[in-house]
Amino acid sequence: MIQLFKDRNFLIFWIGELVSVIGDHISLIAFPWLVLQMTGSPAMTGLVFAAQGLPRAVLMLAGGAVVDRTSPRAVMLATNWIRCALVMTLAYMIFTDTAGPAFVFVIALAFGIADAFFYPASTSIIPSLVKPEQLQAGNAVVHMTAHLAVALGPIIAGLVIAGEIGDMSHGAAPVPAADTAGGYQQDRPGLARAFFLDGLTFAVSGLTLALIRTRSLKQQDANGEHDGQETAETTQTTGSVNKKTSMFRDVVAVMRHIWAQPPVRLCFIGIMALEFFYQAPIFVGLPALAKERFLDGARIYGLEIGAWGMGAFIGSLLGGMVRPIPPKWLPRAMFAAFIFSGATLGMVAYFEAYQVAMILFFCAGLGDSFVWIQFISWLQRITPGHMMGRVMSMLMFMAIGLLPVANMAMGLLFELHVIRTMYGASLAIITICLIAVLHPDARKTVPPLDSGKATGTA
Repeated sequence: MIQLFKDRNFLIFWIGELVSVIGDHISLIAFPWLVLQMTGSPAMTGLVFAAQGLPRAVLMLAGGAVVDRTSPRAVMLATNWIRCALVMTLAYMIFTDTAGPAFVFVIALAFGIADAFFYPASTSIIPSLVKPEQLQAGNAVVHMTAHLAVALGPIIAGLVIAGEIGDMSHGAAPVPAADTAGGYQQDRPGLARAFFLDGLTFAVSGLTLALIRTRSLKQQDANGEHDGQETAETTQTTGSVNKKTSMFRDVVAVMRHIWAQPPVRLCFIGIMALEFFYQAPIFVGLPALAKERFLDGARIYGLEIGAWGMGAFIGSLLGGMVRPIPPKWLPRAMFAAFIFSGATLGMVAYFEAYQVAMILFFCAGLGDSFVWIQFISWLQRITPGHMMGRVMSMLMFMAIGLLPVANMAMGLLFELHVIRTMYGASLAIITICLIAVLHPDARKTVPPLDSGKATGTA
């Protein structure tokens, strides 16, 4: 793993990623807190996340096709600068007190469009930066970086929003949490600082991406399967991208590829169902619960997410150091870890002490990240290079494609009763993951790329 940092190309990329993902997790705290303080409504918070998630879900598969037709680096570079401009605009509007809920909706919508192309690019770039035998280590470093940011970003965001960093109004009288307008005005300078800081991180990431070089993923396909000649026929049968064919055919080809592999198919469907019930409680329910229970809710919410990030950092480190989990055990190990994550939501709702929540999220983050490193590295090893962008976009679609619906539906439920909705989400996740663990496809494997057609075998 240390060898990767001796590669100047990877080191520059890693520095940009570290800065960028810290900014991402600052905004992940700032965004729901902004809407909650503006409106006082968990349902409105869910709607804003839905506004961001809807275009992301609709366009993500097309985003994967664009990545395969261009390059992960080019797509990441363009979308980083677009998102930098959006966040800087939002920061300025908040600072001048001219931002309203409608404007936040517009920014969220535009951000979702950019995300639809950035997400598949960011999950496809590692195979173009490192050698095939370094995939697990490369993924571990990137995910460790992301999870370190999960630990640091929310804490920084909580301090910035609360005014502990750069506050010019220390001595101001505290505003009761129930006073929504007053709460927003009190936090407005801190929210502007948080989004401005996030914008700077996008700029740094854009500069580092401009300095790196990547290899073409098509050159890494096993045995030169198509001899460099790509036709409409090979696109339909193998998933190889031909710019003369439609993106629709490109997407259909990768869907057939995934469906033909039972364990991959099970994992994708299980992840979709799991994330439907997990993400909304984290980004809508948890801040609402913190606001309901604590006067300094932004700080507590940041600490809880930060604890998950610290556990995930350690899980990524372990996931990159140990030998790969045998494929026949990997799906079951992954869903077993997710069972604990689901149970964590229920326990956090039951125990009011935020210290208990931090311990639970730390353990959940450790398990989630460990199995995710194993899964993503295995998926990249069995995926042809010319299909990498589309397979990764399909994975991201399954993980977050239904989040707009989840955020709207669960946002309304959180409006009615936060704790009961957390219990319901916890029970749903445990049930889904138990079904996945016991499913026959969880015991099947996928042949290596050089053994011919990849299909599920017992």
